[in-house]
Formats: sequence, structure tokens, C-alpha cells
Amino acid sequence: MDGPSRPGARPAQRATMLGVHEFSIAEALAAQVQRHAPASGRVAEVEISVGALRGLEPEALRMSWEAVTHDTPIAGAILRVDLRPWSITCSTCGRTWTSPVPFVACDCGDPAPVPTAGDELDLVALTIDEEEA
Repeated sequence: MDGPSRPGARPAQRATMLGVHEFSIAEALAAQVQRHAPASGRVAEVEISVGALRGLEPEALRMSWEAVTHDTPIAGAILRVDLRPWSITCSTCGRTWTSPVPFVACDCGDPAPVPTAGDELDLVALTIDEEEA
């Protein structure tokens, strides 16, 4: 057997099945977009906001998005991912800041400030191209 597969899965789907987390999220997101998309017009862009605790890889999510939307009414829609940063709080000096990585030292010298982040995954906006109806 050549690896993970699902009956009826297209080759692009099978290739992205290795990122199962992103793939399942892309499937759920595509279903949500199709529920909220207007009957007329074409969905040109989908914007989402993702908390750092989700652990998503934006490129894997985009590849999965392309696979799950292929041959659907939302095929070709561009997925825009706003990956929210970690919030870091230092228990020594009380300083709070944002960071793209969770484990960083504080300027005061504390080597282990506390990282926190959201686990949100929000559909922020759909851009509809009315002229392509």
C-alpha cells in the first residue's frame, strides 16, 4: 500500500493526508464557508484568525485547503491565515509582550517567562466577487 488513503480520495488529497490536523480543519472550514457563502457571486478569499495553541502550519493548511475545495463551488478561493502570536508574561518583572515563539527569555534576565496563547480558529471574512456569478 502507498500510504494513507481514503476511498474516493483524489491524489492531491492523499498527498496532504500526512498533515491530518490541517486537512481535517480545512475540510471543516470549507463546509463552514459553503454554508455562509451567498448563492450569487464567487468566493474569492477566505480570511481566518488562528491562535498559536492550535499548532497549525499555515502552508500545510493552504495545501489542504486547495485539495478539499477542488471541484467545489469555492474552488480557487484564496485562504488568508492570520497566525496570532504567543503572549509572554514574566513573573519576575511583570512585563508582557508578544512573540512568534513560545519560549524566550525576558529582558530582565528571567530565563523562563510564561507563554500563553489563544486556541481560536475564527472565520473572519469572506470576499465575494459579484461579477463572477
